[in-house]
Amino acid sequence: MGKGRSSARPSRSRRQRRDEGAEPTAAGSTAAAAPGSAPDPVARLLAHRTWPALAAAAAVAAHAPALRGGFVWLDHAHLERGLAIAPPARWASLFAEPFAGTGYYRPLTALSLSIDAAVGGGPLLYHAVTLGWHALAAAMVALLAERFGLGRRAALLAGVLFAVHPATSLVASAIAFRSEAMAVVALCALLLAHRGRRPLLAAAALLAGALVKETALVLGPLCVLALELAPGSFAAEAPAGRGVRARLWAAEGAALVAAVSLRLVAAPGWRASMAALSPSDALGTRLASFTRAAAGLVLPIDASVCDATPVTSWYQPAALAGVAVLAAMCWLAWRRRGPALLLALALLPVAQLVPVPRWWSIHYLYVPLAFAAMLVAERVARSPRPRAFQAAVAGAACLALASVADARRFIDDERLWRPEVEADAACREGQFHLAELARERGDHAAAEAGYLAALAERPRVLAYLDRAAALQNLGLVRQARGDLDGARAAWSEALPRSSGAARAELTHNLGALALQRGDASEAWRLLEGEAARPDAPPQTLYLAAKAAHSLGLELQARELIARLRATGWDGVLPGEIRR
Repeated sequence: MGKGRSSARPSRSRRQRRDEGAEPTAAGSTAAAAPGSAPDPVARLLAHRTWPALAAAAAVAAHAPALRGGFVWLDHAHLERGLAIAPPARWASLFAEPFAGTGYYRPLTALSLSIDAAVGGGPLLYHAVTLGWHALAAAMVALLAERFGLGRRAALLAGVLFAVHPATSLVASAIAFRSEAMAVVALCALLLAHRGRRPLLAAAALLAGALVKETALVLGPLCVLALELAPGSFAAEAPAGRGVRARLWAAEGAALVAAVSLRLVAAPGWRASMAALSPSDALGTRLASFTRAAAGLVLPIDASVCDATPVTSWYQPAALAGVAVLAAMCWLAWRRRGPALLLALALLPVAQLVPVPRWWSIHYLYVPLAFAAMLVAERVARSPRPRAFQAAVAGAACLALASVADARRFIDDERLWRPEVEADAACREGQFHLAELARERGDHAAAEAGYLAALAERPRVLAYLDRAAALQNLGLVRQARGDLDGARAAWSEALPRSSGAARAELTHNLGALALQRGDASEAWRLLEGEAARPDAPPQTLYLAAKAAHSLGLELQARELIARLRATGWDGVLPGEIRR
C-alpha cells in the first residue's frame, strides 16, 4: 500500500497567525475561522499593511469637532501674538532661543507651528495638523503594541483605545499642546527602531523627541534602558550581534549628547520653582495626584483642563488612595514588566519631581495612556470570555462618543472656561481668559472683576496664573475706566515680574501714565533707559522726548526727536518740541 496522505493542515508561523488577526486564547491556542465559514472582515483589514491607519481614523473621528474651533487658551500667546512662530528666514533661530518666550526649549514644536503659519489657512490648518499628529501617534501606538508581541487585533484595539480616550482631547484639540502628540510619535519611533536594531532611525527619533518636549528627553533614554534591562518581558527582538548592538548604543548615545548639548547652549534658565509646601503636604499632594491620574485613565468622567489642585496632607483619603495606586503600579511593573514598566516610567511627571508651572494637567496622562492601552488590549486578548473583544470595542465606542462631546469645548474660550470656572472658582487661568473675553467686548467692569478673581490667592490650593499678564491687563481696564491710580498700582506690581517685550510695554505704559498725571520726572526716570535702546519703538521715543522737554533737557529731547524722525514717524509732534 502506498503511504497515506496526512489530513493535517500545515502549521502557520506566528507572523501569519498575527497578520490574519488571530489572537492567542487563555490556553495559548489560536482562534481561527472554521473551514468554509465566511472570511472575517476585520481579519482582511488587518492583513493589509495599512492596518494602523484604522487607529488613526478613529482618532480623527473622535476629535473632529475641534476642527471648527478657533484659537483658545495658550494659542493666543503662541500663535496670535506670534511668540511660538517665526518666518521662514528665522527658522534656524528657533534652535537658539526659548520656546514662546517661556523657560522651555522646544525648537521642533516651534518649527512645526511656524510651518503652519507660513502655509497660512488660519485656525483650521493648525487644528488639522494638530489632530493629524494625534492620529499619527495612535497609529504608532498600534505598531508598537504589535512589536511588543500583541496580535494585530489586540494591537489595533490598543491604538483605538488611545485614539479615542477623553484624556487625549486636550492634546488633539488645543493647538498649543501639539508637542505631546509629537513626543509620543518620537518615543514610539525610538522604541520601534531600538527593537528593530536600526541605529540611525533610533538616534533620529531620540534627538527629535528631545527637541520636541522635555518629557521625551527624559523618557526616551529611560524606556530604552527598560528594554535592555528587562528583555524577557517584551516580544522577541530582532537578532543582533555584538557589533550591531554597539552601533545602536553609540548612535543613541550620540543623539542624547547632541540633545543635551543643544539645551546647555540654547535653552533658557528653568523658571519654575517648587511650591512652598510642608513635607506632609508635599508628599500628600503628590500622592493625591496619582489618585487623580488613575481616575483619569480608568474612569474618564472628569475631563477638566483646570489645574487647580487642593493641597493634601499625607493622611487624607486622596493621599492614602494614591499609596494604593502607587503600590499597584509598582507590583504590576515588577510582575508584568513590558508595557507595565513603561507605564510606570511615563507616570513619573505626575510626581512633580521637577518643578513645572502647572502642578496638574490632563495632558500629563497622554504618554502613560499609550502603554495603559496596550495593557488593556493584552488583557482582552488573553481573556477566556468569547465576547471580551466585542465588549472592549463597545467600551471604545463609548469613549469615542465622550471625546466627540468633549471636543466641542475647544471651539472657543467661552465654551472651554465658563464651565470650569462655574465648577471651581479657583481655576485661575479660566478666570483670566474669561476676563480677556470681557475686555475684548468692552465690558471693563466684568474684565476687572475677572482679573481680580484670577489674582486672588486661595489658601491650600495650587493653581497657575501668569500673574504679570493679569496685572498688566488689569491696569489697561482700570485705565480705560479712568482709575489712573489703580492702573499705576497694577502696572507697578507687574513690572518686576516681567521681562523682554512685556517689560518694555509696561515701562511705556507707566511712563505715559506719569505724563498724563503731570509727573514728567517720574516719566523720564522710567523711559530714559528704554529710549536708549537701539530698538526702542517710536511711541517710547516720543514719550521720552516729551518728558525730557518738560524737564528742560532740550539736548536729550532733540536727540530723541532726530531718532524718532529717522524711524519714519508720521505722528504729530508737540509744537514746543518741534520748534
